[in-house]
Amino acid sequence: MVQTHKTTTVRKKQIISAARRLIIRSGSEHVTVKAIARTVGISEGAIYRHFKSKRDILSLLADHIEDDLVGDVTRAGAEEHSALEALDSVLRSQLSAIEQKRGISFQVIAEIISLGDKKLNKKIYETIDKYIHRVAGLLSDGIKSGEVREDINVEAAAMLLFGMLQGLVNIWALSNYSFDPEDKYEPLWRIFREAIVKR
Repeated sequence: MVQTHKTTTVRKKQIISAARRLIIRSGSEHVTVKAIARTVGISEGAIYRHFKSKRDILSLLADHIEDDLVGDVTRAGAEEHSALEALDSVLRSQLSAIEQKRGISFQVIAEIISLGDKKLNKKIYETIDKYIHRVAGLLSDGIKSGEVREDINVEAAAMLLFGMLQGLVNIWALSNYSFDPEDKYEPLWRIFREAIVKR
């Protein structure tokens, strides 16, 4: 009984890992149960023993997105002394992870949107909303410490940062990953910082 549970856990990890590799290699549109099964080296039927559908696989990938996005903001807020340093650190860390994984988080989000599944859309919306609220919290800390202008709408500024990151990743993916996203990030961050910093 214990061995079966362990095997199920290992197999689920293999399936999720295969889905990630397929997204990185070929894009989210190529993530099919058949392709995942072929990548893992098992039958499609074996996939369905662990996941009811591709939706369930995407749901588990969405959980990892929440861990990555929201976890990064929480950790940076605890580690950095300055709110703006924390934000910069979060964005750089996420860009580095995005570069290593070829923007997998944003590709999973795009795939979930294209599926049109209301439950998955809600799950991703809630993840992005948590991320924006955490970033807004860092900006509020910056206002309290005198680093950020008091008249800044922290929610709007946080949404702007998320849009900036997503836009940069989209352009990078559309260019067939032809540039270093961190190079393009630098001037974007400077413009954003100049707009919100207290003089």
